This record gives sequence, structure tokens and C-alpha cells, in this order.
Amino acid sequence: MNKERPATPQGAAMPVRADAQRNAARVLAAARRAVASTGLDVSYHEIAREAGVGVGTVYRRYPERDQLMAAVLRDILTELISTAHQALGCDDAWEGFSSLFTDLALYTAQNAGLSGSLDQHGGPAVAQQRHELLDLTRQVIERAQDQGRLRRDLPWKEVLRLTGAPATQGCVLGLEPDPAHGHHLALTVLLDGLRTD
Repeated sequence: MNKERPATPQGAAMPVRADAQRNAARVLAAARRAVASTGLDVSYHEIAREAGVGVGTVYRRYPERDQLMAAVLRDILTELISTAHQALGCDDAWEGFSSLFTDLALYTAQNAGLSGSLDQHGGPAVAQQRHELLDLTRQVIERAQDQGRLRRDLPWKEVLRLTGAPATQGCVLGLEPDPAHGHHLALTVLLDGLRTD
């Protein structure tokens, strides 16, 4: 005799199956990689192929493209906000600053084109996260300046803009940039130029 499955209380959320949770994580990770390499116009078919799932799985999870873009942006911003909080918790203000600066530079290089789309594609939730990250970044920069570890002649916004410099390396006099070393070298030079000691 088959036992009836207990009824879900009215208004209670249905439990998410473990495989569905795994698929959701795979889709989001694949979307991040695909958007970073292809841009915002990446197709659901490309994301599904990257995730190793059927395209229907992507559509069920994110029926609207803006939902997918918002999820990608929220995921990235959540990581950066966590890094910023850790940076503020460092006893050594320079160590905290350089850690956040490096992560922001890597984010910019790996996600070219996304920064200008934060509010347009993310909606209020992403806009709120962006403003939170900006405020935390300002605190990290000004803390390092107050401790005399970071040069004070640059406003915090100008310091932040420098995180995009390594990503803008292009061909100079016919010499192509070296992707293996160019970004790391530019980042090292930038940090050395910002440090006061």
C-alpha cells in the first residue's frame, strides 16, 4: 500500500531538490564564464553547453535574460563586497587595500563591458550592491591614506578608476600585449606607484 506524501503547508516553499540546486549553481557559474568571455549577448544555448545541462534548464531557472544578467552581477558583487569587508578588517590598511584593488582589477579584466551595465541590467538589488561596494571601497582607500600607506594626492574615485588600467592594455607600435604577464606586471607597477613606503 502506497503511503501518501505529506501535504506541504499552504504558503510554505517547496523544498528544492539537491540535483536542482546543483544545476542552478552550474548554470550560474557557466553564465559567469560565458558572459565574461562573450559579453552580455551570450545565448542561452552557449550557457547550457558550458554548464552541461539542457537549454530548458536555463530557461526554467531564468525565464528572462535580465534575470540571468542580474544573477551574474549579484554573484560577482557579493564576492567583491566580501573582499571589501575583509580588507576593512585587516590590521594593515595597505594589505587590505592591495587585496581589494587586485580583486577589482581582476574583475574588470575578466568581465570587460559589465561594469557599465550594473544598474541597467541588474535592477534595484544590483544598484544597491554597487553602491555598497563603492562605499566600502572608499573606506578601504581612505583608511590606507589615513595610515600613511597610500598616497593622498589622489581622490578615492581616481584610485578606484586605476583598477581598470591593466584591462585596457592594447597594441603599442605593433607590439601586442602579453596576456600571460602583462596584466600582472601592470598591476604590480600600479600598486608600487600608489604605495608611499
